[in-house]
Amino acid sequence: MKTKEFFVLFFFFIALISSNLYPQNSGEIIFSNKLIDPIKPVNLASSFNAGDNIYSVAFLPNTIAALSKNQNAKYVDVEIFLYELKPPLYDYQQPFEEQIDFSNLKVSGDALSNKFLMIDIVPTTESITAYGDKNLSYEKFGKEFYGPVKYAQALGKLTPGEHTIIVRISINYEYVAEGRFKVKGNNFPLYNDMAGVLNEAADNFKYKDAGFPTAAMNDNKLEAEMIAALKNSQTYKERINGQVIKLVIIDPDWMIRRNEITGIILHRYIRATAAVKNDDGTCTVWQLITFQQDYVGNKFGKTKFDGVGDPYKIPCENVGK
Repeated sequence: MKTKEFFVLFFFFIALISSNLYPQNSGEIIFSNKLIDPIKPVNLASSFNAGDNIYSVAFLPNTIAALSKNQNAKYVDVEIFLYELKPPLYDYQQPFEEQIDFSNLKVSGDALSNKFLMIDIVPTTESITAYGDKNLSYEKFGKEFYGPVKYAQALGKLTPGEHTIIVRISINYEYVAEGRFKVKGNNFPLYNDMAGVLNEAADNFKYKDAGFPTAAMNDNKLEAEMIAALKNSQTYKERINGQVIKLVIIDPDWMIRRNEITGIILHRYIRATAAVKNDDGTCTVWQLITFQQDYVGNKFGKTKFDGVGDPYKIPCENVGK
């Protein structure tokens, strides 16, 4: 074989291997009805039937940390948009995009160094990254999680027929990846049922991994005053009503609140978190419990309960960790 022909075949072979290892282009989002291996994606699809599971992977132009413009960031907010491509109202118009959902995904840990992002659209509870991976986190609003729960609900509102869905990924206010798929059928409400199952699964994942914060200030006297003030509040009697098994102060110091016009000190406040054992033996964490002391006669007064944030369930054994 001639030398020139050998090198042509050699480079063709290398290119073929590379294309198999990295078959997707930067900025592309691929889809499947099964969880995708981003290193070697198979069983890809661009069309689904109503009720199918849908997974995707976005291939990015750089690592997530680099795209955030902050290499030292502990986490990066990734914005995920779903649009439906709607047919034009008139013949002379072009199709237009209508946003059907938006979710914010917090990416942290090892995932920040990846040039790809796993995005479960409507996964199964057995094969899921959205709520089971500590480095990929969707927040909960009210009783429902963002992410696949909301995506499934959005698909559940589609009318019978065929629809084109566009998925876009934004990091640091710039679109970094896009893909689209078609979904057709007559029974899109199936996705509403799937959303409920996913929401329950997400709750279970969060529950198992739930943790209790560490103290930012240690003051046994103040902690005892806080527990007493909390238990004397109407909020405790009506909503909490359990045994306070642990309380930690989560602010390093008191914060002063002044009159906006005169600058006179009104009071100071500080926040804590408490773990409560319920009558049924389960445990609940009550977050952002605010306490204040009024400023009267050039001194701060008695510690008073002022409010509480949203609670979350926690395995009782996790409270001491």
